[in-house]
Amino acid sequence: MLAVPDSVHRTIRGLPRTTSPLPLILAGLSAYLACCPDTIPASTHASLYQGNLHNVDHAVIRTVAAYGVIFGLVNSHRKGIDFQPPSQENSYCANLFIMAGLLDRHSSCPDLTKLSCFRRFAMLNADHGMALTVFSALVTASSLTDPISCLISAVAAAYGPLHFGATVSAQRTLREIGSTDKVPEFIEEVKNGRTKLFGYGHRSYKGLDPRVRPIQSILKDLDLSKNDYLKITERIEEVASADDYFRHRGLYPNADFYGNFVFTAIGFDPDIIPAAMLTQRLIGIMAHWREYMLSNIALVLQHSYPALLVLRAIQSSGSSGTVALVSAVAADVITSAERGTYMSITSLGNILAPSLGPILGGVLSEYLGWQSIFWFLAMSSTIFFIPLVLFFPETCRTIVGDGSIPASGWNKSILNWWMSKRPHRRPVPIPSASIEPALQPQLPKRMIHPLSTLSLLFHLPTGLILLSNGLIFASYYAITAGLPSQLRSIYGLSDLNIGLSFIPMGAGTLLSATFNGIIVDWNYRRMVAKDRQDIEDFEVEKARLGVGGPVTLLAPIPILLYALTAPANNPPPLTLTLTLIFTISFTLTAIYNILNILLVDLHYTTPATIMATNNLVRCFLGAAATALVHPCIQHWGVRATYCAGTGDLPIISSRGLNPELTYLLLFFDLDVIYGMNATVTLHWYQPDMLCAMEGTGLMDMSDNKRILAKVDGYSNGGILVNKSMGAEYIAPRPPPFSHHRYVYLLFTQMEDYQFPECYSHIFPQTPKARAGFDIQQFVDLARLGAPVAGNYFIVEYDGPVIEPTATASPTTTWLRSILCEGPDPTGSAAAKACEMEGSLQIVM
Repeated sequence: MLAVPDSVHRTIRGLPRTTSPLPLILAGLSAYLACCPDTIPASTHASLYQGNLHNVDHAVIRTVAAYGVIFGLVNSHRKGIDFQPPSQENSYCANLFIMAGLLDRHSSCPDLTKLSCFRRFAMLNADHGMALTVFSALVTASSLTDPISCLISAVAAAYGPLHFGATVSAQRTLREIGSTDKVPEFIEEVKNGRTKLFGYGHRSYKGLDPRVRPIQSILKDLDLSKNDYLKITERIEEVASADDYFRHRGLYPNADFYGNFVFTAIGFDPDIIPAAMLTQRLIGIMAHWREYMLSNIALVLQHSYPALLVLRAIQSSGSSGTVALVSAVAADVITSAERGTYMSITSLGNILAPSLGPILGGVLSEYLGWQSIFWFLAMSSTIFFIPLVLFFPETCRTIVGDGSIPASGWNKSILNWWMSKRPHRRPVPIPSASIEPALQPQLPKRMIHPLSTLSLLFHLPTGLILLSNGLIFASYYAITAGLPSQLRSIYGLSDLNIGLSFIPMGAGTLLSATFNGIIVDWNYRRMVAKDRQDIEDFEVEKARLGVGGPVTLLAPIPILLYALTAPANNPPPLTLTLTLIFTISFTLTAIYNILNILLVDLHYTTPATIMATNNLVRCFLGAAATALVHPCIQHWGVRATYCAGTGDLPIISSRGLNPELTYLLLFFDLDVIYGMNATVTLHWYQPDMLCAMEGTGLMDMSDNKRILAKVDGYSNGGILVNKSMGAEYIAPRPPPFSHHRYVYLLFTQMEDYQFPECYSHIFPQTPKARAGFDIQQFVDLARLGAPVAGNYFIVEYDGPVIEPTATASPTTTWLRSILCEGPDPTGSAAAKACEMEGSLQIVM
């Protein structure tokens, strides 16, 4: 931590010990800021932090360190004990305990249980969204000032009785209640408005604050069973939760309701709890300040997921309208005989985007970060927009006819408007009465029909064509949306390589649009010449579907092949997968273009309207396919997602497990022949498994109810459900005439669990990635401890075992050689190899 100047020590020690911690901390922060004038933009440079990543990160580290030291100085000063400086060998939380004087009387070191509870509580408090402290800090940051000044504003706001200071008010209220018998009387006073119940209700949570139950688990570890105030608090929750007054208003306990007991059990005085909470919230506050200093454009640095969705929706509304207008322009200026070629060209934008986007996005993300993607979109759209506004003429036939009627008002381009303002030689006026009325260009009277777009959905045959086109595009989006995760998990590709893998899709789309348009126009001219029909009586549907029909019948074949060749435990070569992707994009693009052309042919007087309806159906079904494809792959696999078939994950019962804990599952095969050696293969690594019991929110999900119904007689009313992705499940498929032992091991997953990064190779669903899994080393590195549950089964495939791989005698087993950083028995970090050169002799 940072060694603050001696003047900060003297400032705090010069103030009365009995005063509130608030002025002591504010005085300490102000004294520190006075000693560091180089951190103040007004004293150095106005743009000291704005857009400067290095200066911002350096200032954040100094601020966090300075506040920790000042907090320790204030707490030790108020207790009248000597201040012990921090050490670089200790963690942030351990140094806070040492500086604040929270040491065990016997060992003179922080109590490990209390330190662990403080750290777990800090994880729950670290990020708190736009709370008052964050808002106050950002209001101050709006002047582009330093982080210490912003922190001073946050500290002052935190001590109000309606924010962190509520913990002090809550303690005072509990003392006034005195016993659990007086709780009903107190609740009635709250309902009548005569007193306040601090720690109840939250602006963000309309139900129970999700942090409450983990906090209660922390309190159990601190052993507060004899704390009378905690009993009163629990009684308040019991009475209030059964009262309609609180239920109808959505009032439930928040984190502060129980959180103050964590601090008092650790050893903090009630009036310094707000300052102690800030040591945990400080990282989140500084993260907001950092974003504020570095932000420039909404989408580029938007880290709020709901805001990002809203901005993307606005972005999509503009791009979707552009797609409809492009097709309308083509229909306005191109005859039906040439429409195939030009409509194919206009469709390249929205068809090539899903394939070229990942390529360009992968390159930008790999080298410049994901924000650069939105920078590129902002700049490229501006480059296209400027000439469009300056020069693009109006083409809508209901406005300019065949071009002989001048555009007026806002339908003019800037160039047309400027030319109309130029002085020019006027022709001799001819009275309009002398012109035959039939020769005067007349604009039809147009009525605006807001629902005309939707009415086309129920028009025959337009509605069926729209539905067919939407399903085709949904298939295209389902492939493109599921492809990145499959390339990463099966083949282990990086962002850049995943992007490059979309080149075959882009090539297929481009070739399809090029040749398809030519063939469609050729077929149109062929049928006109063959039938020698008048163009008014020509059946355009036959001309378009004569090409589109056969392609429609061929399109499902490559999708079916893609699904059938995709099992992760025996994946096809990458070249075969990319070839199928090329074929899929070629056929689907051809069908999509032909149906687009047919739609414009049927509604050539209102092309923008029909293409807007087409976009509505296409985007709705495409969005549904995009949203569903990844969960379907996760639950059933690629084969079941893209063609008929089923395959469920194993169902893990929660019988006998603590429902408050999180679990981690390993599933492996002990008897695999890999090359010339026997080995252990990992089939499934699944962290973050929670107990879904009857009557809980997790069990209210329909999928979990359906699963529980299958095994209700064995699960004792509960199952384990996955809350995150792990190394995806590979079903047991032993080769013919083999004997395999499959083992499940379930471990308790600690809250500070970290995945050993040296095992990141296990995520692709391939034998190469999963073979040689060293169970013992993984358990040691992950600090999982002993299993809490386990099971096994034996599989024999098609007949008796001829050469069993499992014997009672020692056999040579190959395990992967990995160099990892892990704990040695002394507790220090040491390099540990799963297996060095040679083989490991074990009994199978």
